[in-house]
Amino acid sequence: MDIWLDSLTYTTRLILKMGSVMFVSLFGVELLMQLGAMRRLAPLGKPMARLAHLPTESAVTFLASIGSLVAGNTMIAQFHQDGRISGREMVLSAVLNTVPLHFREALTFHFPIILPLLGLELCLIYVAAFWLAGLLKMAFVIVWGRWSQKTGTRPMDAEPWPECPPYAPDCMHRTFRQLVGDAYHAKKKLFRRMILLLAGVTFVIQLMVQSGLMRHFNRLVQPVTDIFNLPPAVIGPVSVYILSPTVGITYMANLLNDRLVSDFQAIVALLAGGLLMVPATRLRGTLPRYTAIFGVRYGPFICLLTMGLSLLARAVILVLVLLFYRH
Repeated sequence: MDIWLDSLTYTTRLILKMGSVMFVSLFGVELLMQLGAMRRLAPLGKPMARLAHLPTESAVTFLASIGSLVAGNTMIAQFHQDGRISGREMVLSAVLNTVPLHFREALTFHFPIILPLLGLELCLIYVAAFWLAGLLKMAFVIVWGRWSQKTGTRPMDAEPWPECPPYAPDCMHRTFRQLVGDAYHAKKKLFRRMILLLAGVTFVIQLMVQSGLMRHFNRLVQPVTDIFNLPPAVIGPVSVYILSPTVGITYMANLLNDRLVSDFQAIVALLAGGLLMVPATRLRGTLPRYTAIFGVRYGPFICLLTMGLSLLARAVILVLVLLFYRH
């Protein structure tokens, strides 16, 4: 009974937190579009849109994702729902929207928290994996966007923002109250679908976590540490790291301070553990959100795609550490 209650409590908290962001993103953007404000942002997105052969809508959501990834993804899902962009363009835009997160977290999480725990050298190596993931995602979007551009796509210079939406025949003379009402009626079904998907998938994942099914990841830790000839002391922090990176890094910092592990062993263990942590965190958090925002067809695919690029970045940094780090 406690498992069900804890899962329900976690899901409710997440819905209250994420739902508010989705609500503001969906209805706020729709209202701005009807007011004509989004038209003024279109020119800012043209350079980036041209680089990846994506429409201006994609770059507008990229700007929004700098402040909030959920807001940027909700916007791009809305544009796809409205028929403004194709499924391919939505997938590429969703991957591009994650790029700012890799560099923003360096200022908001890595340097303030990880730097005091691991020191400058190990912190920079750890952060390099996140930066490389962001660069790989950007390169992936540019290469796939330019290579797979389809004929018949809306020209980049075409006007993406209509003067009036089709459901508002007298939009030039509507009051602000009417604009708010039209925005609500236009997006209420999409918002309801997103919330229901988010709640359902999150609840199922949390049941798996609370019931102990997710702990099977811990059984994978020892074989990984054996591959890299790491001491048994790192198994504990790496196991914790898979479920909570902050706690795992703190645990590892304690081992460093007590000289139970070397700098080389600590960073290799964290990078190798990240190959297990990334899938675990994507399953617990990212998959429910992406499925809610992009639907069951595109959400899991986008989650798998971004996860693969993040894992590739960690693997590359891990190999470089094994080859060139002095120990």
